Amino acid sequence: MEEPRLSVRRVTGLAGLGTVVLFGVGNALWAFDQPDGGASAREIVAFYASDSGWIVAGASLSLLSTALFVLFASGLRAILREHEGDDLFATVAFGGALLVVAAGLGAETINMVGALRADDGSLTPQLGRALFEISYVLGYNGAGVGIGILLLATAAVALRARDLMPVWAALLLLIAGLAFFTPLSRLLLVPSLLLLIAASVRLLRAPTTERSVDGTRTTPGK
Repeated sequence: MEEPRLSVRRVTGLAGLGTVVLFGVGNALWAFDQPDGGASAREIVAFYASDSGWIVAGASLSLLSTALFVLFASGLRAILREHEGDDLFATVAFGGALLVVAAGLGAETINMVGALRADDGSLTPQLGRALFEISYVLGYNGAGVGIGILLLATAAVALRARDLMPVWAALLLLIAGLAFFTPLSRLLLVPSLLLLIAASVRLLRAPTTERSVDGTRTTPGK
């Protein structure tokens, strides 16, 4: 009979991939037209006016992705706790994931407000710039803090329990986690999505294990 923990790994992997797909598609609908941070109020208002429908649609998909990310984070917490032996760093990682969700919800909904106000013609340059800048900082710097905590906690578990991942991979997570606390977080969105894909695929490819009559774990064919 398949172990419960293997089901957790598969659900976690599927949730991670689903998060990437929904978030990636949602942002692709409008992000290529997004002005850079510090753009003029005129550019920002024009962006919201021309892409309002795409922004609302994309933000809706991104909001759905946060639900899947919570499921991914819950599964990751269970996996880390299994390897750690207690739940200190597993809980820290889950807390970091919740910070990512909070920042993401703020960024997407605030950006959506800008699009909705532009659509009804009530978006002023001052309001448009304020909404854009707040959303921008939450989506990059704010979410970066949560991602950094998540990666650092995962790296800590991996360095304590060497069977979670190779030491070099844990050290890379450590470096990446620290980088997310710096302005480099604005450049690390795509790498973080690629990392989530890699982790999800690894979870889905985990070898099938079964429980023998005496309760020990065995791998089929061995």
